[in-house]
Amino acid sequence: MEKIIQRWYDMIRINSVNGHEVDLADYVAKELRAMGLEPRYSYFPEDRETKVRPSVWTILDSGKPGKTVMLIGHIDTVAVANGWNTDPFTPTEDGDKVHGLGAMDMKGGLAAILETLEYYSQHKEAFNGRIEACFVSDEEGLSKGTYQLVEEGIGADYAIMAECRYDNVAIGFRGRYSFEVTVHGVAAHASYYPAVGENALITGGKLAAAIEALPTLTHPNLKHGTWCVRYMEGGNAGTLVVPESCYLFVDRYVVPGETEETCIAQMMDAARELGLEGKVDIRLKPRSSPYMQSFALEPDDLLVTTLQAKYKEVTGGELPVAYDPSVCDSNILAVSLGIPTVTFGPSGGGMHAANEYGHPWQVKNCAEIYKRTLADLLK
Repeated sequence: MEKIIQRWYDMIRINSVNGHEVDLADYVAKELRAMGLEPRYSYFPEDRETKVRPSVWTILDSGKPGKTVMLIGHIDTVAVANGWNTDPFTPTEDGDKVHGLGAMDMKGGLAAILETLEYYSQHKEAFNGRIEACFVSDEEGLSKGTYQLVEEGIGADYAIMAECRYDNVAIGFRGRYSFEVTVHGVAAHASYYPAVGENALITGGKLAAAIEALPTLTHPNLKHGTWCVRYMEGGNAGTLVVPESCYLFVDRYVVPGETEETCIAQMMDAARELGLEGKVDIRLKPRSSPYMQSFALEPDDLLVTTLQAKYKEVTGGELPVAYDPSVCDSNILAVSLGIPTVTFGPSGGGMHAANEYGHPWQVKNCAEIYKRTLADLLK
């Protein structure tokens, strides 16, 4: 079996469900040491005592001046879904598919990164500058692994996120915020309502509808933002009390130009138009990692056009650009660090579901595309 496929299979066999990434981190570190590279462990604050969720990163230096290209991917997977027909931790071949948890998302991408690193560790004369490789934890959670590496000072001139998308290259992503909205009413005995009391559930429902009807900015490629009231609660079914508060959880995807402040201002304006001034509190939902902001590269960026050219050399096909409606660690690199970032890697099917699978030929093709792309960017 080719080494790149053997590594892919090895990693599928390792349980690295979000919350326990250490075994796969250790595997990656072992592979890096075998290449003569120094693995560096990184722990975000919540993990510095238990040390079960490390990220691992390394630098391959040519010893010659030049630019730095980052290859990055996440080592965690989602939990095992119900309905698997095979053992999710046993790579199972099915024609041109290999089933296993993480086979698509994204252990094939990790295998392609390791293959690229091994090639250049043996051919330092073939490039200038540095290759920085990052294998991060918690991408399926709050991206705490990548944010921690930002704090520790990673950086590059270009970045390739080896996430699972093979038929196009993502050069832009929307951003995302979550807001907590509390609507205040007036409690009273339910038997006196509606003459006495103010039902926060009713006014909260009106505000929820108004929020989802709010306009958003548009972007030529990312299209537009969205509002979604994902959760709503209030009142107590066990007591005869008019609900005095209603809680709304609002999910907001944004395009460039939309910020936390503009979103809150829009919601407060909607509350005022409903006569709820002074009766509504809005805040960004607290979380241990920053929220991701949107970005978009130009299609003629050198990183984009180089990757497209190498894809055509390897596959004979065209690689169109795409703009993703969600968020991923690419947002962090592009916005927090200002690194031109593309997202491209071996794909498959069944992501985050039972019977997930990837394609061996895509894993091998991506490694070759990465090698050729780095050869041009670091010449």
